[in-house]
Amino acid sequence: MDLFLHFQGFLMKKLSSRMQLEGEAKPRLPVTRLAASYINFYIANGAIIARQFGDQKWDDEAVRTLSLAFPDREIERVEGAREIALGGGNIHCITQQQSAA
Repeated sequence: MDLFLHFQGFLMKKLSSRMQLEGEAKPRLPVTRLAASYINFYIANGAIIARQFGDQKWDDEAVRTLSLAFPDREIERVEGAREIALGGGNIHCITQQQSAA
């Protein structure tokens, strides 16, 4: 398995039918593959905000890799990444970062 491509699986019909749409949201169709990637992290001042998928082996490996890539930043784990993916985005996608300088 590629470290930065975590296969989250397909959206099931039962879950798809329970999702509520607001505004200009588009429906998620059953059997649509959900985007699930460790690479979609957010770089904050002094930290990296990283998704977790509930798969301890790969979650820990992603944190280890990010720690090596960003030794001066704390890696903060965000549980519940599947719910974020159901909304159509990832950590980096749903943030509106502003640089400190």
